[in-house]
Amino acid sequence: MLTWGVRVGPKRVRRWPTRRSRAIRQTVRVSVPDPVEYTAKIGAVLDTVRRLLDAGSRADLAPLARRVVDDIVGMLEQHGDLAADLEVRLDQAVTLYARACAARPPDPEQLADWVLEAAFSGRAVAVADFAAALGDAGLARMKSIVDEVLRGKPVEEKLAIAERLQEEIAEASGDVDGLVAILAAKPPRVDVSLKIVRVLRAAGRHSEAIAYAARVLTPQRAEKPRAAKPRAEKPQRKEAPPKEEESIPEYRERIERLIAQKEASAYREAAQCLKKLRTLHKQAGTAEEFTGYVAELVNVHRRKTRLLAEIRSARIALPKG
Repeated sequence: MLTWGVRVGPKRVRRWPTRRSRAIRQTVRVSVPDPVEYTAKIGAVLDTVRRLLDAGSRADLAPLARRVVDDIVGMLEQHGDLAADLEVRLDQAVTLYARACAARPPDPEQLADWVLEAAFSGRAVAVADFAAALGDAGLARMKSIVDEVLRGKPVEEKLAIAERLQEEIAEASGDVDGLVAILAAKPPRVDVSLKIVRVLRAAGRHSEAIAYAARVLTPQRAEKPRAAKPRAEKPQRKEAPPKEEESIPEYRERIERLIAQKEASAYREAAQCLKKLRTLHKQAGTAEEFTGYVAELVNVHRRKTRLLAEIRSARIALPKG
């Protein structure tokens, strides 16, 4: 029975293929009352596993590496604070286990169960480290279980772990829309917003990245038009700002289409559209949003020197650095 309430079938115990592996296993199983001595011995085992992996050994080292991880966890449960150095050894062992799994992937669903059990037990296990070995089947199983946990409204500590796993699984699976939705549901923070921009850019969705960056750089911008109470009594002027704002996305899309043509004339026209876009932002009271938009646009297309030259010729200030 795993710690989050999901039953897993019986595990197979594999035999160690070589004398060397049997000797290592025997070392791992030795009951060492002294944590310091145990830490030194387990360090030697980890060094052996690391050397075998570095040498490209064809042996299946995943069972051995997992045995080391489980053994260290058991030692930590027995000795607690007396084995502080073992926490470092545990991190090393998990890293080696991930490498061993990548070299010789075990059953993906069993590996998924192990990763989840370790994570919900409070261990710092990164899904990305095991993504290659988990594959689509393992990641799908993890997603199914984590979604079930979240639907059950877990306690605060378990909820935090489940939400972290949900984000890591979406990222490892390449689910861009799912990852963006997860990040967008978080409380607004600069680091979260920047990660959304990076995710969209990495997926080649530059227009969305630029638009999102421009929007989140000025989160209070929408309040300014409402503050102009004296103009509220003039019906004709009251409708003007929304009309201008509605054309801003159209100009942004047109600019992206022109840049995508990769032609000098298109770059020149894109620069002229930027001038018009700047005017629209000023009229809408969102000049700072335009500055953020240009900064992200230049960052994405920084290698297009002809485009940057046309933007300068249009007398549009480029961000420094």
